[in-house]
Amino acid sequence: MSLLTVNGAPEGFDAVLLARRRTEFAGPLLHVARDDARMARLAEALAFFAPGVEILQFPAWDCLPYDRVSPAAVLVAARISTLSRLLAEPSAARIVLTTVNALVQKIPPRAVFDGASTGTPA
Repeated sequence: MSLLTVNGAPEGFDAVLLARRRTEFAGPLLHVARDDARMARLAEALAFFAPGVEILQFPAWDCLPYDRVSPAAVLVAARISTLSRLLAEPSAARIVLTTVNALVQKIPPRAVFDGASTGTPA
């Protein structure tokens, strides 16, 4: 396992560093962004600096546990799509973007996604 810690880099330059690291490392990379807005901007920058690399986004829920409202459908779809893609091709070269909040939120067990496939990412 390789660990690259980047802090204090100007926004946008972190995408350059991740794109460079992608060429040096054979497995998937995980980047933990500060929040969903920063993650979305990083995904756009990576599309420019690493056009051939699959970028998966794993956003946090937009509601608290036991809220009376459900999370947004687009967030549910993004989370399920990312988890399914990770299981479909676990050794594929890709960059997974997530946030601090998303990392601490529970996910369903792996067995729930066994056999699920999202096909080619949009």
